[in-house]
Amino acid sequence: MPEINSPLGKKKIPGQQMKEFTVPDESEFIESSVNPVYNAQRARGVQSPAFAVEASPSQDLADAEREIQRAREDRRTGRNRLSDGAKKRLDMLLGMTRTIRHCQIGETEFVLQTLKSKEMREAIMFASEFDGTVQSPFEIRKQFLARSLVQIGGIDIEQFIGAVDLDSKLLFIEELDDLLLNRLYDEYVALTKEAREKYSVKNEAEVQEVVNDLKK
Repeated sequence: MPEINSPLGKKKIPGQQMKEFTVPDESEFIESSVNPVYNAQRARGVQSPAFAVEASPSQDLADAEREIQRAREDRRTGRNRLSDGAKKRLDMLLGMTRTIRHCQIGETEFVLQTLKSKEMREAIMFASEFDGTVQSPFEIRKQFLARSLVQIGGIDIEQFIGAVDLDSKLLFIEELDDLLLNRLYDEYVALTKEAREKYSVKNEAEVQEVVNDLKK
């Protein structure tokens, strides 16, 4: 039977049962109400930093093994990823295949360069639209020079004309004096001949050297 015990005496209370109350921990409720990040983490099943579990050594080992397997597969299939240094050396090597020609016309120096395969193909395709017409030689000259001319008076062509697109370069070429264009085109023809002789095979020894390189 419940009773009250105090300095004034004891008194029993018949027929009543003391109630028990369970008070929940409100720390989680307070955390969720003031910290929206906490709610988002709980929704995603993410632990808070205080209770985060570090990756086990076995997990690190598994990641390393997968990386090794991926590298082996790349080597086997020929998909090796180039390092930054290798890419830079490759870019330098490809850039060396362009031949440059400086020509002085009056007091101005012009710089021409050989064309890439894509540029050569595009120039020929556009010029071919005028085959059999009186415009054909003028169009050929314009298409090649617009792609080959890279500097005028020590200034890059894009900066000189204030534009980088091909259409602007074509318009610029058309505005130049016809005699100047003839001289520049002669220089371009000489440039292509120089490049052809530079990279062509000249004798039997060089032919055999090329064959041996292809066999490697």
